Amino acid sequence: MTEIKEFQPLVYNLEKLNKLKIDFKDVVCPPYDVISPQQHRVLLRKKYNFVNLELPKGTINKKYSNAKKILSLWKKNKVVVKEEIPSVYIYQQVFEYPKNSGKFYTRYGMFCLVKADPEYKTILPHELTKPKPLEDRTKLLNTIGVQTSAPFFVVEDEEKKFFELLKKLAKEKYKIISFTDEEKNQHSLYRIVKGIKELEEIKKFLQKKFLIIADGHHRYKVTIEYLKKIKHKFLMGYICSSSDEGLLILPTHRALPEIHIYEELKKYFEFVEWDGKSEVKILFYKNGEFKVMKPKLKKFVKEQPYFLLDKILCELEGEQIRQQMFYHQEMKEVINFADKFNSCAFILPPVRKNEFVKIVKERKVFPPKSTYFYPKVISGLMFYDFS
Repeated sequence: MTEIKEFQPLVYNLEKLNKLKIDFKDVVCPPYDVISPQQHRVLLRKKYNFVNLELPKGTINKKYSNAKKILSLWKKNKVVVKEEIPSVYIYQQVFEYPKNSGKFYTRYGMFCLVKADPEYKTILPHELTKPKPLEDRTKLLNTIGVQTSAPFFVVEDEEKKFFELLKKLAKEKYKIISFTDEEKNQHSLYRIVKGIKELEEIKKFLQKKFLIIADGHHRYKVTIEYLKKIKHKFLMGYICSSSDEGLLILPTHRALPEIHIYEELKKYFEFVEWDGKSEVKILFYKNGEFKVMKPKLKKFVKEQPYFLLDKILCELEGEQIRQQMFYHQEMKEVINFADKFNSCAFILPPVRKNEFVKIVKERKVFPPKSTYFYPKVISGLMFYDFS
């Protein structure tokens, strides 16, 4: 079902960076949708940082042309160059989570070209897209003609075959770059050329599999529209195994500024004391107290908590309630928000990976902000020029 192939991406010219005494960690950046305004200002001060293309500065009408000028200049000055040999790339991330916990994970993924599926039959979404990000990414791609960052795909891999093949390819002899970022996460990139046995096995494995979009729904949707226009069939993607222990799905908790919602929710839930340690589906916080939310109706008992909470809140207040929510992966942040506005918070569990795959295979779309795949794939490692 999934067809991949090698490609020749644009990459930073390591020789040039060395001459300019610029560390590679100072040219890469997070994906555009997780860059805060403060972080954006810091990144823009770094010479040749990829944020100039991923999230260009300027007015609404000017920023895209700014990105085009910068890319043209970087190409001219050989700051970025096209790779000479068609390859795929294994990307290894070593990170600590939670921070200062002493618990480390390693995640493996692969950059390659993936055959687009405009019908969403073999590449499955798990979230809806929004007009504003779609418009922004469309304008950027149409202006610069370059895919700045890859959609993040997950492949179902219960027997760990894909995972083990990626791990096997992460050999020192294939390594082209290794660096540690500002948060002490380690990144390594390995170039794998056509014909290597494990790569051919990966291609055969993926032919029988579908992909799930974990991150980058807007990037994917915009790119498949662009491919139709230029009559191309492949886009740059990043693929990770569903069985990779380093593929973390963090919970996303919610807080609401409206306190009256508590009384309305009593129609659907019982609010009972929490023992302070048990894992529960939905934990409610208000005025320094935690309560377990237990559905009153039997039909809701087995429903996934993100779906259930979203369904009830939208039924009570309409879908606009989603725009009023404050979302965060850290429980303390939503609690602080609730205390500040004398309101309430909902503490939710992470979506388990097998549950995530099962729900998406059933063609269900998660409510907004149900999943947060961690860590993010850094932008600037490579980017794809369609010309």
